[in-house]
Amino acid sequence: MKQEKLDVFLLTKPPSSPRSELCLKLAARAGKARIYLAGDGVYHLLARIDEQPEFEIYACKEDLEARAIKAGKRVTVLDNFYSDFIEDIMEHCKHEYTF
Repeated sequence: MKQEKLDVFLLTKPPSSPRSELCLKLAARAGKARIYLAGDGVYHLLARIDEQPEFEIYACKEDLEARAIKAGKRVTVLDNFYSDFIEDIMEHCKHEYTF
């Protein structure tokens, strides 16, 4: 069975960054997208990025803990964030973007 290929985004910029705005616009245009939040990118959870139904959201556990941010029900918190991110790119990615 062939796996669906998705656009995968790594977002490390905070919500106030113009690069974040560009990332989210590209993700919205992609239709169904996976967004990996790391570093200051986890602050997007405070801006309710997880309420966007077209996005699958993954977050780095260490970065959430360092910023005392709790993930919502639709967010997958990864213990091995970068390992899982690279595996996803290698197996399921149509396009990959880093912001």
